[in-house]
Amino acid sequence: MNRDRGQLLLVAGLGLALAFVVLALVLNAVVFTENLATRNHGETDDVVGYERATEAGVGGLLVQTNTYDDADYATLRSALESDVGTWDANASLLSASSGTITAASVRSVENGTRIVQADERNFSDDSGADNWTAAVDVSETRRFEAVVTPTSSSPVAFTFSDGTASWRVEVSENTSNSGYTDVDVWNETGDVLAETYVESDTASIDITKGRLNGTRVPGWTFAENVSTPYNVSVVNGGNANGKYGFVVDVPNAEDDVPSDTYTDRSNGSPTAVPALYSATVAVYVQDARVTYETNVTVAPESSPAAPWKSPAE
Repeated sequence: MNRDRGQLLLVAGLGLALAFVVLALVLNAVVFTENLATRNHGETDDVVGYERATEAGVGGLLVQTNTYDDADYATLRSALESDVGTWDANASLLSASSGTITAASVRSVENGTRIVQADERNFSDDSGADNWTAAVDVSETRRFEAVVTPTSSSPVAFTFSDGTASWRVEVSENTSNSGYTDVDVWNETGDVLAETYVESDTASIDITKGRLNGTRVPGWTFAENVSTPYNVSVVNGGNANGKYGFVVDVPNAEDDVPSDTYTDRSNGSPTAVPALYSATVAVYVQDARVTYETNVTVAPESSPAAPWKSPAE
């Protein structure tokens, strides 16, 4: 009986030890995950630093690729893969100097369309229509930035509508103060969601991020309450001059609008060209303390480059 009790105690002791080991492993996994999430722990500094560098570096390369290599989607992906390869080689050399092994490579891309008016002119389409649709069935829009000089107290508007709800940004001359520009955000019921102005004839507007001349505007939430998919349109395009650019997640977006909406790449009218809407990059980091692998999604908005840069010829 004593032998049986001894065996039972031994089994119980081994089971308890095993439970402690499992608990330790679980706790270590939780701590490691939290450290990666909070990005504060010393052991993950290399991981965090490299992941952030990849987001910023490849995000900038994605903007550059969309600007200069937009002949077609195959050319875009090939150019991005080549650029990321060069970036990775340089980053790996820097990381190796501190005893860290790193690697980054393009795993996949999401095709989209960059819509751009590179030259300053009015906001009508290529055929001269003041009211026109720029893209249909859009789920996401990135980097919609515009420089607008209104020429009328009747506003030019950029609208986003799902057929029921709509959201729009209106830009017009201030009727009370010469040389001032009004910028207002409305919904389909006529509610003013944001109302502001600039002491200038021209307004620099980040429509997707809600910034006017670099300053965040309270109450400005892009496409608030508009469901996807939605259409992107311009209303009263002849009432302002300027330039703009944005990227939508719809490949070949020009195929779904009238054929005279967009021009070729030569005369400065609105143009729709192939673009990479996002890219997924495989990231690998290894040092003496940790080995880490993940996928990082980067987007054109990661870089401050002007979105209306002239499309590649």
